[in-house]
Amino acid sequence: MKKSLFFIIAITTALLFSACSDGDTYPADDEPCKTVIIYMSAQNSLSGNATNDLYEISQGAALLKKGETVVVYIDRNAGTEIYVFDQTHTQRTPAYTFSSNLDSSDPTTMTRMLDWVKQHYPAPDYGLVLWSHADGWLPPLNTAYTKADNEIQPLSFGIDDGNNLFGTNKGTSLSIENLAEVLEQSGMKFRYLLFDCCLMQCLEVDYELRNVADYIIASPISINVDGAYYTHQLTHGLFSDDPVDIARTYYDDVESGISSTYYMGIVVSAVKTEGLDSLATLTRELLADKTLPMWPDMSDVQAYCGYNSFCLYRPDYFDAGGVMSRLLPEAEYALWLEQLYNCIVYKAGTRSFFAYAYGSYGNFNLSPDFCGVSMFVPQQKYTANAALCKYGDLNSAWFKTSWAKAIGYPVPEELQ
Repeated sequence: MKKSLFFIIAITTALLFSACSDGDTYPADDEPCKTVIIYMSAQNSLSGNATNDLYEISQGAALLKKGETVVVYIDRNAGTEIYVFDQTHTQRTPAYTFSSNLDSSDPTTMTRMLDWVKQHYPAPDYGLVLWSHADGWLPPLNTAYTKADNEIQPLSFGIDDGNNLFGTNKGTSLSIENLAEVLEQSGMKFRYLLFDCCLMQCLEVDYELRNVADYIIASPISINVDGAYYTHQLTHGLFSDDPVDIARTYYDDVESGISSTYYMGIVVSAVKTEGLDSLATLTRELLADKTLPMWPDMSDVQAYCGYNSFCLYRPDYFDAGGVMSRLLPEAEYALWLEQLYNCIVYKAGTRSFFAYAYGSYGNFNLSPDFCGVSMFVPQQKYTANAALCKYGDLNSAWFKTSWAKAIGYPVPEELQ
């Protein structure tokens, strides 16, 4: 299946995206260059917010240094376009406008975009911003990329509603597994991935993407619709030699209230991926000799988003440190936490944040010992309520993830 998928992608790229190279572009010069790609999957309810962020990007472009280029792929209700910004090109004038509607959740579309950037704006490494709706590790239910259906879909990354001029959250989405394949197959080196979308900072996502980027910057909570403030990100974050500055700038902007929606708060962290294999190995070793409760009690563990019928029974997003503190003895937990913080190189959060939980939307207080990364833990309620959930049994879905397999979490008998 994987070989077939990428054979089709390669052929489609050669035949279809060659047309994009005929559009107006701004050729890179011979100076050392840095290229940041912002992939906006905004053909959904966020279409207007994408337009606002495009304006923020244009405002920050004049302050870019020589050799710094921002390539924006934006798919919104008005159409699909590519914009290129640098210190001499700051106007919101498309470098290329696609004549047909694209599905931005389709791996083929992302592959075409990355190939075009690699051809026209080559760089030693790249920064990649993934901008859309998202639901963390959860698998997409709709991958019929040629035709979005009419049901609201939980998702992994992105949502494309097809061609709805009013913007809905009904359509296709991209699995984290396929995202990892696309990025690896691109042959590009990604210094960082910034997920400017909800719930993506979890060990399941980080582990799946550990081989395609040096750093992952994301939030474990449902972020506000304004997301990152791109005028500041262009000057303080996205082109910094230290990707931690992206997360730091994100937090500082929210804390200062630069946007009217930032009162909702934020939790954001930066994960260095090179330590994730060691973390998985240690987790497996520490869990190997344990008789874990079939459904461990997670009451009072920091949650970033609660089990919620309003959100189609997506699971609790528990703080990873809090989860493991319930599963390991104190001394072993301290050892595990040390390894976790070899991966988490930055974390920050406001004292409280807004989140969905247990049938309502309200204020969550942030625990002082939060780690800023979530982790799923099996719970009996996911199996009991499987018939109400779009995915069926969330426990079964999680055991299929690379992270669950790597850590050897014991599968309850009733799921075997």
